Amino acid sequence: MTRTEIVPRSTLRGAVFGQQSDDALTSRMKPHVPPTGMTPARVTAARAVPRSALRLIDSRILSTALRFLDQDPCPLLLSGLKRFQALTAAARVTAAAPGREEVVMLVDPYRVISVHRPEVALLIDGTEVARIAFDLRVAFGMGKTTVAVRLGAIDAVDCEAGAVSVDLSVPGGEHLLHGEAEYSVRRTVRPPIMIPVGPRPERRR
Repeated sequence: MTRTEIVPRSTLRGAVFGQQSDDALTSRMKPHVPPTGMTPARVTAARAVPRSALRLIDSRILSTALRFLDQDPCPLLLSGLKRFQALTAAARVTAAAPGREEVVMLVDPYRVISVHRPEVALLIDGTEVARIAFDLRVAFGMGKTTVAVRLGAIDAVDCEAGAVSVDLSVPGGEHLLHGEAEYSVRRTVRPPIMIPVGPRPERRR
């Protein structure tokens, strides 16, 4: 397990897999490709495609799928913060008092899971002939975290220790790629992430 710091220009790929190349990561995925390959059967049925060409197409599909990891992990991570009541209370106070900032300490560990269904478009002679779906699951676990709230929004976050894991798989099939890393987060959030506050709870009489 690697260790890194999530900063403004971090990506999921960089945080979890470091400097590993497309070729290295694709090689890790190839043994887990379904026996029928990644290319849809309706494409191969309509065209006589040599087996060597199919392997090349599969490699390019896998390499393209790595682009799903080239996203900033911080928005996914911070989305889980917004559910804490302490932050909701701080959002109400700071929204009502411009210029006021509150710092909230979250001691209890929490976990955020983000699931996506991205697709790779397969083109032949410039025409899209199929889309290949993937499942992408990103899980964040955070420990002791300090959050600065200003004007009803998360303005900065500081987490001493956390963990992130990434799983890329074929829908209903085997995992193609897994990785995990420890990390720390020290980041000013730009633009700030608004905290939904909803209606104030009614007091019981």
